[in-house]
Amino acid sequence: MDLSLFEEHFHISASGCEHPLLSVPAAELLDEKRMRQALEVGSALIKGVGLEVAVSFIGIAFFGLAATKQIVMSQYGKILDLSLDNLTVQLEAHDDHAHVVFKYNELKWTDLPSEGREEAIRGEWTRYFGETMNPLIEAAAQAAGLKPAIVWNQYGARIAYVMEYLRGIVPEGALRRTMEDDYLLLAGMPGETFNRRKNPYVHTPVYIDSPYEPGGQMMIRSACCMYYKRENGTKCYTCPILKEKDRAEMKLLIEARIKEQSA
Repeated sequence: MDLSLFEEHFHISASGCEHPLLSVPAAELLDEKRMRQALEVGSALIKGVGLEVAVSFIGIAFFGLAATKQIVMSQYGKILDLSLDNLTVQLEAHDDHAHVVFKYNELKWTDLPSEGREEAIRGEWTRYFGETMNPLIEAAAQAAGLKPAIVWNQYGARIAYVMEYLRGIVPEGALRRTMEDDYLLLAGMPGETFNRRKNPYVHTPVYIDSPYEPGGQMMIRSACCMYYKRENGTKCYTCPILKEKDRAEMKLLIEARIKEQSA
């Protein structure tokens, strides 16, 4: 299996990072004190005010675990072992930004059956969210005194973006159809799978004009990523809670800066 895509986009690899500021077995993050320590270190790295941005930050990283499993199931017909016991979570800093890195301790998988494949995938999602994703997300939220919705509500636009990206790199054909069908299986899981009333992966993307590319569009996030909860922080151009007046002003500023840089 070629897992370079997941290392690049979701920071999941066999090697992890060279100089982690924090490295902890994933299962230990279910302990409230251990999780809070990780959130505090992460918040300090990105100059957070409070822990909202840290919870959002690590929660978006958790999204990459399920996304990796989803793509590997579609591309290779395998269920990759990204369980708590097989993961080490690390934090690393790069100049003005930071990453949550996942190091898998051993590359392990089981093959999806050719018969009963859809049932096997549904069973795997029930198990994986129940044993891994839900506990991690809920532990992060609880350690900061927040509701898990701060994480879950972001997943709608995230999966829409992933599917949009895949459609751009996977040509029409059997693999593309499998990826689309497998996404529908995930989006068709009941809300109870995620300890939610509704499935957070169900989302209708909303687009706005891009200030970076004439005639281009950008997807509005399905929820605020809390990035403005930082020292001197501002809301993103694609933030759903940004007032339209402020978005219009931001668009003009971005376009003027790009024009100035290209002059």
